[in-house]
Amino acid sequence: MNQYILIWSVCTFVETRVQEEINLEELARQTGFSLAHIRDVFRASTGKSLSRYIQERKIANAAGELLCTDKKIIDIAIQYGFSGRTVFSRVFRRFTGYSPSQFRAAEPSLTRIRLCAGVFGIGLPEKPAPKTSHCGKQHESEENNGK
Repeated sequence: MNQYILIWSVCTFVETRVQEEINLEELARQTGFSLAHIRDVFRASTGKSLSRYIQERKIANAAGELLCTDKKIIDIAIQYGFSGRTVFSRVFRRFTGYSPSQFRAAEPSLTRIRLCAGVFGIGLPEKPAPKTSHCGKQHESEENNGK
C-alpha cells in the first residue's frame, strides 16, 4: 500500500466516524499497519499529527452544526466527543479564533475542502486577526483569551 492509499484510508476512516470516539487500534487493524507507522506516514505526508487532524475534523464538522442548526453548544460538544462545554470551547477557539457562541453569532463562511483524493469536508474559516490598539499592541483581554 503506498502512502496515498494510506492517507485516503485515514481520511475516510476519520470522516465516517467524526461524531464517535476514533478508535486508532481499529484504524491500524483496517489498514494492516502499525499505529506508529500510520502516524509517521501521516505526519510526513500532511505536516500535521494524526491527533491534531482528528481534532480539526471534529471542530470543522461541529462548526458546520453551529451554523446550520439550533442545537445547544453543549449538545454539539458531546456529539463530537468532547467531555464538556469548557473543553470544547478551548479546542474550538484554538482552531477558529472564536468561542462557539462568538462563531455562531459572527456566522463566518465555511468552505468545502479536499481532504484527500475523492474525500471532501468542511473547511474552517481563517482565524480573525487580533484587535490592536492604535500603537499596535494586542488588547490584554484578547491576549489572555488566546492562551
